[in-house]
Amino acid sequence: MVRIIIERNILDGKLDDYHALIRQAKNKASNLPGFLSGEIFHIKDQPRQVIVMSCWDSFETWEVWAESEERQDLLDAMRPLLESDEKVMVLEATNLKKD
Repeated sequence: MVRIIIERNILDGKLDDYHALIRQAKNKASNLPGFLSGEIFHIKDQPRQVIVMSCWDSFETWEVWAESEERQDLLDAMRPLLESDEKVMVLEATNLKKD
């Protein structure tokens, strides 16, 4: 299992436009095999700093979405709303062994 954390800084006055696009992205991703869950957060007291967290059954299923034409089209629509490029972090589950 992997968690994908995406950080985006939204331009002033563009948050509603961004929300419309991110809802589309979540709806499209949630229909794909391997998608487990997705959540969207704002950093407290910094509503234009958005964190998107999604959970996928494997890195490979995330990659299918990440490289899809649908996601690329949504990113193209989002870019004019962003202060800078998104930052993506991939977290892999760790199996802790007993001592």
